[in-house]
Amino acid sequence: MATRKLHGINIAYFGFQNKINEKVGSPTPDTKIFLGEDGSIDFNLKCSVNFGNVFQKLLEEDNWYLYLTVLSEESALEEQIYLDQIYGPIPNEIGTVTFGAGFPVHIDGKLIKRNNIRSLDVELAITTKTDKDQDFNSAVKDGCFFKTIIPIWSGN
Repeated sequence: MATRKLHGINIAYFGFQNKINEKVGSPTPDTKIFLGEDGSIDFNLKCSVNFGNVFQKLLEEDNWYLYLTVLSEESALEEQIYLDQIYGPIPNEIGTVTFGAGFPVHIDGKLIKRNNIRSLDVELAITTKTDKDQDFNSAVKDGCFFKTIIPIWSGN
């Protein structure tokens, strides 16, 4: 797992659970992604982010968003492709130190199979931009503070 410091932001918790395990009530997070019967991927990602004093001041002054971006990693493709991107606002109340978030992720099985995707590049980013802003893509890329690779278990 790779991380970098960005305005006093660090990851406090990162975990995910495949929906199939969630349905049977498994209490522990998973370590790899399982494919559904149709080859699709369905999991819930949970994370907590700690904010230092510097970033707490920035929260008070502007609207900030936490982005989850899921890209292909190990695959038959020459370049990565975006598989999913979800975002939500970060509360800007004074004194916010830790922020927890959950993201439901669904990726169509046809996309996984067609491109022989065997692992996912999962990234978390913080920015004041939304997809309505012109420099949105570069802002999310520049705001990335956490990145990890999650393998897809194929059962073969």
